[in-house]
Amino acid sequence: MNTHVPPVRSSAAFAVLFAVGALACGGSSDADGSSTSATSGSGGVGGAGGAEPLPTPSAADRAFAMLTGRFDSKEQAEVDPEYYAVQLQTCVVDAPALGERVLYVEQALMTKLGAPYRQRLYVISPVAGSTTRVTSDIYDLKAPKQAVGLCDAEALASFEASDAIKQDGCTVGLEFEESAQRFVGGTDGKACKSTLNGASYVTSEVVLDENIVESWDRGYDESDSQVWGAVAGAYRFVRRTPLAP
Repeated sequence: MNTHVPPVRSSAAFAVLFAVGALACGGSSDADGSSTSATSGSGGVGGAGGAEPLPTPSAADRAFAMLTGRFDSKEQAEVDPEYYAVQLQTCVVDAPALGERVLYVEQALMTKLGAPYRQRLYVISPVAGSTTRVTSDIYDLKAPKQAVGLCDAEALASFEASDAIKQDGCTVGLEFEESAQRFVGGTDGKACKSTLNGASYVTSEVVLDENIVESWDRGYDESDSQVWGAVAGAYRFVRRTPLAP
């Protein structure tokens, strides 16, 4: 989801697009931590005294849950000095005019967490007629400074449609791969326009699972020559908070 990061030191700029992987389903738990078996009680599965099995989450719900939380590229930066240690933090917001599943996204260098350099709204939606495909639309905030630190606030933040501007052509399409329990996808061709450092358009390739978000964004000029972005590979963000239920 088109969130820019600082340049790898070997290039002029680098933008990170990130989304989410798969939400694994499991059994429910009691408040004291003990397991609740689907076959407990005399009623058997779904019977009297038994627990109803949890419904399988939709692809959009999987993506939304996986996108919520705090991630960073600290480990990658420690191994490869070409990459910066960057924190990605996302939280649920109320923006019904934009969609049912909306997240606020804040990105900052880990040495400057109080001064994020990129803030966005992501709107996660299912693709009609598909049980495995989702899209993520990206919105710029008109007043980003007012939202700094929003994910640390106790109250649920609200946004109106007038508070944000959609990045046309930069929608990310993701396909859930059941066998690998991950999402794979990216932007569509040359549709995501950019003028950064002489670029004409941006491409983004994304791979996501429960714990890792990998994204590779690159800018190209009109002759299809790369003018910014990582050369060695994607930024690798590791989840630092529990997966949302």
